[in-house]
Amino acid sequence: MVSLVFDTNSSSCRRLVQGLPFPAPDFRNCNNSQGCCPPPYNKTFENFYVFDMTLPMRSRRPAHLLDDAYIAKYQKAYQLLRALPDSDGRSWKNQANLHCAYCNAAFYFPMAKSRLEIHYGWFFFPWHRFFLYFHERILAQLVGDDTFAIPFWNWDDQSANPPLANVLPDVFANAMYKNKSSSLYDANRNACAQPPNIIDLQNLFQCENQTPSLKASLHESNNRIMYTQMVIGAPISRLFFGEPYKLGGWAGPGGGTVEASPHVPVHTWTGNPKAKIATSDMGNSQFSAFDPIFHAHHSNIDRLWEVWKALAKGNHQDITDPDYLNTEFLFYDENGNLVKVKISQALNINTLRYKYEDVANFWVHDGSDATSISCFPTSTLEINKMIINTPAFNTNNPITFANSTFTFCVSRPIERRLHGEEVLVIGGLHIGNATSLFLNAFLYFPTANTNTSISCRQFLGKLGNSGVNFGPDLPDSKKEWRLAITPKLQSLGMDQFSHIVVTLVQLGVPQNIQFKTTQIVYFE
Repeated sequence: MVSLVFDTNSSSCRRLVQGLPFPAPDFRNCNNSQGCCPPPYNKTFENFYVFDMTLPMRSRRPAHLLDDAYIAKYQKAYQLLRALPDSDGRSWKNQANLHCAYCNAAFYFPMAKSRLEIHYGWFFFPWHRFFLYFHERILAQLVGDDTFAIPFWNWDDQSANPPLANVLPDVFANAMYKNKSSSLYDANRNACAQPPNIIDLQNLFQCENQTPSLKASLHESNNRIMYTQMVIGAPISRLFFGEPYKLGGWAGPGGGTVEASPHVPVHTWTGNPKAKIATSDMGNSQFSAFDPIFHAHHSNIDRLWEVWKALAKGNHQDITDPDYLNTEFLFYDENGNLVKVKISQALNINTLRYKYEDVANFWVHDGSDATSISCFPTSTLEINKMIINTPAFNTNNPITFANSTFTFCVSRPIERRLHGEEVLVIGGLHIGNATSLFLNAFLYFPTANTNTSISCRQFLGKLGNSGVNFGPDLPDSKKEWRLAITPKLQSLGMDQFSHIVVTLVQLGVPQNIQFKTTQIVYFE
């Protein structure tokens, strides 16, 4: 994978630094402040896990359509999982700790600049696919049914026809409010996530009475986020999967569009915002896998990987970089053995013997530019006046803004469209000690504010950060937010302008945010 970076200050291009694939971490050397290391080796270590192609094909179903027989087996599986002793690598605690260790920098490699991190980079999708695979196989063995599959929480489906997919599924909602003895119960879920409230992928800091008009607005904005992050914002693999992360490089170099949103907002919406950070579960990456809904949430994220590839087969392809494909992880399998896998083994779900039940992806059409409104005058004269009146970003004067919005202008190189996909990179990000942060970006919309609907066509993308692991050791100078420019400009009919005007909008309580650079990058 090659990318060319055109620096608007130096008029030069540079290529990505080459690295090496990560070998499997040594669990015996696990060390982090959260105390969530997996158990030491206690059974046979296999060089590589062999996926059993003779297994029956498992079908993952949408959680809002589960029948009583499946729910009974689902609850039984988690009951048996919770009963396993902590000395067993398959146990409920060790499954959750495994996620905590990989996503809270518990593994150090001598050649690395920082500790291993599977978020905010291209490991996000494949690592979680493996995690779900082994979790599913453990549950299947516990209930003695090789056809057993975990469900997916189809929160991206905004259809208003019951049963609703975009509410907390009954199998979890009932456990939350009606049956605290259920193995699917978690005390640290957000009370605002209780049905009949539908999921809110945008305004995550309020708990409102969802009137019919508000729900209609949420349907529209949720569809808009899905379309933006899955289609407009992710025209090529590097933007969808995230930045390359190789042995010898910095952890957390930058996540893909879906990881930033809707992945993070679903976590934030589901986790209890009033709980202590140590017990907020879904709202905190350290503890999120302690809530059984985590696996249903990530099952949908995994499904979206398959959906993205099917949307545009020409450009939407898996990463082929050998350092990515040969990176290794360790997991405990269904027999409690510690096993090794390579990312190359995760690309074909037929090999993993599961599939997703077909569902409609309404956001592909309902969230497209054609169905949304333009929220600002867009004549050529008005845009040119806007460009003239908007201050250019000065790289010698890092920007810190603690209010809710900031607008700046960036020059587009004359050589644009000759080098690949045009991307705006906002660099040198310093987020401070924020526990959560969400930024919306708009193009040619300087009056955008916290009340601006993302249904506007000028909505460019969303940054979501849990605040826990945004590159735990990554220097601020390396932290970047990347936004695809070409598809949005073309959809707005504004590809002819020599500059872009960008407005950033903070959601929630304004925090001190600093960034030092803006540049146009071309990804091939």
